[in-house]
Amino acid sequence: MKKTAFLVILFFLSVQALVAQAPTWSVNENDYQYTMTFVAKLNVDGKQLIGNNDRVGAFVGSSCRGISGVTYVASESNYYAYLTVFSNSQGETVSFKLYDSSTDKTVSVSKQVTFEVNEHKGNLFQSFSIAAPSLNDKAEILTFNFQDIKSVSSVINGGKINISLYDSYALTELKPVFTLSKGAKLFKNKILQKSGEVTDNYTSSITYEVLSEDESSLSNYVVIVTPTTTPALFYKKDAVCDVNGVVKVTSTQEGASVVIATNGETLSTKQILNGEAIFPDLEIGTYVVTIGNEWKLINIILKEK
Repeated sequence: MKKTAFLVILFFLSVQALVAQAPTWSVNENDYQYTMTFVAKLNVDGKQLIGNNDRVGAFVGSSCRGISGVTYVASESNYYAYLTVFSNSQGETVSFKLYDSSTDKTVSVSKQVTFEVNEHKGNLFQSFSIAAPSLNDKAEILTFNFQDIKSVSSVINGGKINISLYDSYALTELKPVFTLSKGAKLFKNKILQKSGEVTDNYTSSITYEVLSEDESSLSNYVVIVTPTTTPALFYKKDAVCDVNGVVKVTSTQEGASVVIATNGETLSTKQILNGEAIFPDLEIGTYVVTIGNEWKLINIILKEK
């Protein structure tokens, strides 16, 4: 019984495979004087067509003017349709149909083009998209920051991205994390970049390219990273009994002057050494501690044991 059921299923699948054949589109190339060519990617319902029997047909009205399957290009690790469209006159409206062999479905494509004699559209990097439904044509960087780093600011303005980071971070080893328009891809020197995976040197500006999902739009973005001084940190230790208080300032500004004042008069000036400056033996009172453009009001109080 099981064997019989298996044979029935096998027979059914075989019949389905025979039925799922490409449409009988045909074109007599000798009937036409002119051509227009495309390097295209094919897509149905968000899935790229890569099957041996997948097809694209070009039409003027109901007249088939071009047919292509897909070819694998090893250098790009991708599949392309090399489509030639035929015509006898400039300006005809060309429409497209796609055949998906995996579902045995033929769909019409909303995109149309105007026939132009000897015109070529698409290449291996930025192919012509023939898709149903149409893919997204936006090519934008929506956010751009760095992994495990909180940017002081990150501003995207047109084709420029200005990022400010504290100078405690090395610009030579930053890993960008970014979001893009739906389906878009980010490239540097035509090499695909993935968010959070590639470490790069941002001591000078870096130019990226964003390619839209349908590959019709290619945008350039220049990323400029500027270091800014890491804020100093101020610490205090209050007085206890006969032991006076202490103020400590830590900073990345090695050698910078730190001034402590009270009642409008400078009490002491020290330099940042090994990342810190310490002011011991401070009596109870209010002090103003200044380093560069930063200042802090610190109260030393008497604490009970």
